Amino acid sequence: MSPHDLHLDPELMALLALGESPGTPDEIAAARTHLAACGSCSAEVDELSAIARQARQVTPADALVPAPPAVWDAIAAETGMAATVVDDPAVVPMRRRRTSWLQLAAAACVGLIVGGGAVFAATSDARQPSTVAAPAVLASASLAPLEGSKASGSVEVVSTSAGPRVLVDVTGLAKPDGFYEVWLLDRKGDRLVALGALDGTSQGSFAMPPGVAMTDYPVVDVSLEPSDGNPGHSHHSLVRGTLPA
Repeated sequence: MSPHDLHLDPELMALLALGESPGTPDEIAAARTHLAACGSCSAEVDELSAIARQARQVTPADALVPAPPAVWDAIAAETGMAATVVDDPAVVPMRRRRTSWLQLAAAACVGLIVGGGAVFAATSDARQPSTVAAPAVLASASLAPLEGSKASGSVEVVSTSAGPRVLVDVTGLAKPDGFYEVWLLDRKGDRLVALGALDGTSQGSFAMPPGVAMTDYPVVDVSLEPSDGNPGHSHHSLVRGTLPA
């Protein structure tokens, strides 16, 4: 069989048209060499690429889901096309009907894109705000800087299925020599509850401790704590705010 009787495998051409890597570097190089010399295969890859571009106009490219080998086998069985492997894995005998391969590859290409669109639709729907209820905000307040501080921020208490959470966001904090701790205080400042340290020195999400009510501990305080193992408040507060009753 001469090189002129060989053409690229339909599955390989479909993957090339989709911009996928259809094999090993040697196989890809062999395919590109063949395309450069074979006007028939090159034209069919171009035609299939045009089909893919048209399909992508209605389906985001990042939603493409590669078809498993079973899909290719089913398409080949449906069209009565069985692959015949030769010495060069990048090519197959010319005796395949060229129109049939193009129909198979086009169907597979569009199937990949449409299938990907279905996956995208399912995943994007899950990301839509309308399908995932946002946590209800129970209370919110600004965090104002205390004397000597240039920081400021905000706090929200939100309702979740696991119970209330306290969301704290502070800006203007310098890199600490230690860490920043979030506290809940009563109105008189006589009692306090530690919630935890800010993540990345600026934000934090904390579960409301069991038995602690926002009405009893409405004051939110952020302090700079040294890494000395002492669990108590350092008395070095930077921002503070009071949640409404």
